[in-house]
Amino acid sequence: MALILIKIAYWIGFLAVGWCICWLMLRSDHSPTAYYFIGNHATLEIWLVSQILIMHSVNVDQLWQSYSIGNLGIAFTGTFWLLFALNYSYRRTPKTFVLTLVSISLLFVLMIFTNAYHGLYYREFSVEKVSYGPLFYIGQAYIYSTFATGLYMICRCCFVQKARPKSQGIIIIVATGIPLFFNLLVVTRAFRTKVAVTPLTFAVSGLLVLLATYKYDFLNVNGVAFEDAFNSIEEGVMVFNRRGRSTYVSLAARKMLGVDDSVSLEKISGMGEGILSGEPAEMTIDGKTMSVRYYRCYDSKGQTIAHIVIVTDITHYYELLDRTAQLAAAEQSLALEHERNRIAQEVHDTAGHTLTMITSLARVSQAAAEKLSGEGLDELKDCLKETESISRSGVTQLRCSINNLRDDSFMTSVTGAVRMLCDSVRDMTAELTVQGEENDSYSYCIREVYDNCRELVTNCLRYSSAERIDIILRFGEEALELYYFDDGKGCGEIKEGNGLRGIRERTEGLGGSVTFASENGEGFRAIIKVPAKSKEVK
Repeated sequence: MALILIKIAYWIGFLAVGWCICWLMLRSDHSPTAYYFIGNHATLEIWLVSQILIMHSVNVDQLWQSYSIGNLGIAFTGTFWLLFALNYSYRRTPKTFVLTLVSISLLFVLMIFTNAYHGLYYREFSVEKVSYGPLFYIGQAYIYSTFATGLYMICRCCFVQKARPKSQGIIIIVATGIPLFFNLLVVTRAFRTKVAVTPLTFAVSGLLVLLATYKYDFLNVNGVAFEDAFNSIEEGVMVFNRRGRSTYVSLAARKMLGVDDSVSLEKISGMGEGILSGEPAEMTIDGKTMSVRYYRCYDSKGQTIAHIVIVTDITHYYELLDRTAQLAAAEQSLALEHERNRIAQEVHDTAGHTLTMITSLARVSQAAAEKLSGEGLDELKDCLKETESISRSGVTQLRCSINNLRDDSFMTSVTGAVRMLCDSVRDMTAELTVQGEENDSYSYCIREVYDNCRELVTNCLRYSSAERIDIILRFGEEALELYYFDDGKGCGEIKEGNGLRGIRERTEGLGGSVTFASENGEGFRAIIKVPAKSKEVK
């Protein structure tokens, strides 16, 4: 009667574990975590099959085959359990590590099947008596170490890090602890029985796993799918309980914020202003800009039961905005440049052509006047000469203005501005000599120095009848000195009109000084000194 009850118990255990495997295959997601757990229960199913076969074995060969089937399951049960616990606790399982555990199990299987040659696993094996050798206890130690390690990881995951529900952790610990406890009693001979009790206790654990699968969503599609989905999206997701302690932190959130599973809601709140206000907020971490959204979850009574924080890296968005602004500025600058070129070309084609024609007519009129004689002829000659000078000066100034419209890059330095002015002169030679090196201390006076030089050149073209202009720029540590010389007719007395007066006012406004000098037949000279920017301007 007792034997019949034991057989019935084994069959119940076999059906319970099998039912558990089928249920998990249907309800769980096809993830490594689910496969490792199913593999662990498959080894237990093999163990139960071997126990049923052992009860029906009548000779030593049948008994050996039955034990070998059971040992095949026992050798791999610890390996599958540890791999399940690692994946369940979000720990990485590199292929090399998986292969190492599988190799250990295969080594035990090989040693068991070759026991006849070394006797290290079974010291004695017969129908009447089975005694174990040192390799058996080594295998038991390996299995217990894998189960103990896995249980520690699951406890830490569910109760310390709160990455998994506590309800699942309790079910898994109870379902695994019951068989381990009875197996430990049998191995240590604290509980003596001729029947293997451990496989029967796994029938109970199988029913507990079914309960966890049905009631607590253990390894079901939603639980695993949501987990994988949160870990695969770019946004960081963090879930906190009503006390502000984290229950879930996705991989993206850990990377973006540099936090771990134990981060608190208070710490997240301290990372930026207004994060928990319910309105979209931003914070900057390590040069990256994060958008933060905060939500509260309420129960039917309106009380807070959870807090959810979603973090998005929007650094790329700001980079695109900056790039768009740069492109818009470049497009505006290009449009402005096109418009300036259009205006410059139009001025050149109209006013430039008109002034050039006036200059030519003035020269022709002068030539014709030379052939005439009579009263007022000298006055006519002076008027024509004045007309030619004014038009020539106007052409030069127009040329400078057109260049300024087309390209104001010459205004980035004193040397560039004065050189452009000299290049614009066509009716005489204009030479520029630069002494010393220009630096940023003179960038503040580029426009004033350019305007002064332009006024001197204009006066030369209008009044001096010169053939050559020489300009020297001398850059010193404390001051810029500009020397102007022409070989014109000069004058005995210098009368400062609007042009020369403007030169003096501009220069003295910069804290500098101006000296003009001229004699009949000796041309015109000017010395302009402008202090460096670091020097105090009076």
